[in-house]
Amino acid sequence: MGNSYGLQSSRSVGQRQLASLSNHCSTALALTVFLDTETTGLSLEDGHRIVSIGATLVEDGLHTGEEFHELINPQHEIDPEATEIHGLTQEDLRDKPTFPVIADRFIQFVDGKEVCIHNAAFDVGFLDQELELAGYPERMAAICQVTDSMELAKELHPTGLVNLDTLCNKYGVDKTERDKHGALLDAQLLSEVYLKMQSSQISLLSDIEQEKHERNLEPIPISFPRSNVRVVRANSQEIEAHEAYMRKLAETSSE
Repeated sequence: MGNSYGLQSSRSVGQRQLASLSNHCSTALALTVFLDTETTGLSLEDGHRIVSIGATLVEDGLHTGEEFHELINPQHEIDPEATEIHGLTQEDLRDKPTFPVIADRFIQFVDGKEVCIHNAAFDVGFLDQELELAGYPERMAAICQVTDSMELAKELHPTGLVNLDTLCNKYGVDKTERDKHGALLDAQLLSEVYLKMQSSQISLLSDIEQEKHERNLEPIPISFPRSNVRVVRANSQEIEAHEAYMRKLAETSSE
């Protein structure tokens, strides 16, 4: 997972984003791999490599129990800052397989599936580099359909942090075992968070549609143009005649 640095978005969820949310919602979760990587550092340009890949398979919203998890000898020095994040050292990985050894099994696990990654550009960049260095012509975009869960998180939470820690807290996902970042654990946590985000998204879409419906039912005020009203006043003769009529009416009523 492209580290846990919190990202922010200034976009707001509103009517103009209904189509965007609907696109996320239509993404089939029939068979989805949730994936995370850990690396020797943050920069591809500095030659950093993958040290761990973790993935878990979800079918129709339920964990199948099928998982992929490998610690990898990166053949590259690990930055101290990276070790602080995931806890892995050169010594831990010295006897682990290199990426070319595990590449076929990895490709088989994700091939043809939707692969959901948080901050996908980071992980996909490293995975594509590993595939290239291992001599594979394919890249992730050709092997599977990549979905970035961070995009949905930004739509649902347009302000504030949307890293995995924060999302676990927002959605009540238990992360007590996460004292360090681990690729498999983070993939499992992401799957739980994403399913809850989709449930929240469906509720939000329902609220938006209900609001539209209620607006359509509101009475439309109709205003008529006000015309100038002509006031006709009685003359003295008409007033005198009216008063005589009222006196006669009073006399008749008293008889």
